[in-house]
Amino acid sequence: MSNIRFAALSAAAVVGLGLATGATGITGNTAWAQTATLKAASFLPRRIVFATHFYRWARQVNKTCRGKVKINVVGPAAIKSLEQWNAVKNGVVDMHFGPATYFAGTMPEADVSSLAEISPAEMRKNGAMKLLQSQYRKKMNVQYLTHIHNGINFFLYTTKPGKNGRFDGLRLRSVPIYDDFFKSLGAQTVRMGAPAVYTALERKTVDGLGWPLWAVHQFGWTKFIKYRYGPGFFSASVIIMVNLDRWKKLNQGQRDCLNKMAIWLEAEYPKWRAVENAKQQAGQDKAGVKYIDLGPSFKARAHKLYWAKVRKGDPAWVDKIKPLVTKK
Repeated sequence: MSNIRFAALSAAAVVGLGLATGATGITGNTAWAQTATLKAASFLPRRIVFATHFYRWARQVNKTCRGKVKINVVGPAAIKSLEQWNAVKNGVVDMHFGPATYFAGTMPEADVSSLAEISPAEMRKNGAMKLLQSQYRKKMNVQYLTHIHNGINFFLYTTKPGKNGRFDGLRLRSVPIYDDFFKSLGAQTVRMGAPAVYTALERKTVDGLGWPLWAVHQFGWTKFIKYRYGPGFFSASVIIMVNLDRWKKLNQGQRDCLNKMAIWLEAEYPKWRAVENAKQQAGQDKAGVKYIDLGPSFKARAHKLYWAKVRKGDPAWVDKIKPLVTKK
């Protein structure tokens, strides 16, 4: 895929990875008389694979919760991706689908979901979800419904081979969540938006990047990428949340239906993820990307460094939730 093609798909949507205020509306159809219409912002447009499943979920909500809740989704063309989290926090929009890394400056501890080694369903059972919801209410003024893309791990992709698990001298496109990790491996980190990656790889101004399993082939990066280093670290966790004031204005039936659909998503999503994983893996294999497993210490190093960064937000809270979301 050309860089122009990538830009058309991503940059237009500000793939740095949409909602106006919603109100309970009354239509001419009495079946919708008590329907709460929520405007939801997605940090990516529907056609980008990381957003597709949120749109799919919203359609199912509209079907299952008919007469109670209706979700209208807009993308970053309506509200810029990096502004959406603040829009839902302040009640400018009703609902938001986006990554916690975007608001790490306000809530550094928010991204424990990316470090979690258990599923949202398991977090709901052991009390971790309640801790997340409480903290998000306090810090972000939102109701945390659930998150998806858990289990879609990040990898280190390069155009050149590393040496003995080190990447000294390589320039890697990076983001704050794994800056410290890449630097600890000897690499130089470079900040740039995802739409600029194709050209950077083509011109050899970067030698690789950190990215999840998904979309690498679709964006054309496999034309240059030769190696994928793992095991995978973190999860590409993306959160579904509702402005807290708006949430409180919903009636019990409406809140119950949204909670029910969050639980439904937690059960269905692993099936969707398995199908997409196979498709994405096949694309990389066909392109000749070689996977190199650097052993458990690779992932352990990444997680240790990111836990330290996340902990700075609220050490006591992180120390409480960490044992619940990590495996012994």
